[in-house]
Amino acid sequence: MRTDDVASLLVLPPADGIGFRQGVVVEWDRQTAQNRVQVGGSLMQDLPILNTNEALSLAPGSVVGILTCGSTWFILGRITIPGSVEAASALSAVFAQIRVATNNEAGTRNDATYGDLSGTSVGPEVTVTISPAGRALVFWTADYGQSSDWRPIATGGVSVAVSGATTRAADAAWSLGSFLQHPVAPNPGAALMAGGHQGAMMYLFEDLTPGSNTFTLKYRTRSTPGNVEFQSRQIAVLAM
Repeated sequence: MRTDDVASLLVLPPADGIGFRQGVVVEWDRQTAQNRVQVGGSLMQDLPILNTNEALSLAPGSVVGILTCGSTWFILGRITIPGSVEAASALSAVFAQIRVATNNEAGTRNDATYGDLSGTSVGPEVTVTISPAGRALVFWTADYGQSSDWRPIATGGVSVAVSGATTRAADAAWSLGSFLQHPVAPNPGAALMAGGHQGAMMYLFEDLTPGSNTFTLKYRTRSTPGNVEFQSRQIAVLAM
């Protein structure tokens, strides 16, 4: 840390060997916890952390409490105001950091763009509170396969859209799917699930806007024409 411009702050009277300060995180490295914290008019470098679990949710802009003990300072953790986004995200981290939703209904899609399935079989979706760290680890799974006539290619894709505080369309960059060549059946008119698959996907969403965010499964057919049927779909979101 810069001792030249914080010396006056570090010199405490003998009776005040332990104290408390408040600071604002200016820089935070999620991998190493290296940091810069603004305290009053001084910029502190790489303050130690007493509550290591808090390191997962700290980010630039976080208001933190600082314990001073002589010339040594420690980050205690975030200061949160009841009813704020920061308080909600801190509590969710303790009580229910992961949300899960399931939809076992079968539905079909015959479109190369991502969207909802036919009928009322939408989602599933979950809503979580994203902390100032702006991160969520999302897992999803589905059974899928061609539900109409056999075709040389029968494939589907399952992606995730984000709405609420963050708007992010479903994208192939984080899609569960396959692209396989299937032989033509002896009876081309046979209606059956040609080449069914079951798969799972994991993706780390970053730079999300703090607050309430909804994650929804969206579907597409990677080759048309021909319906692809989806069923046994599940999504789980770990807010970080």
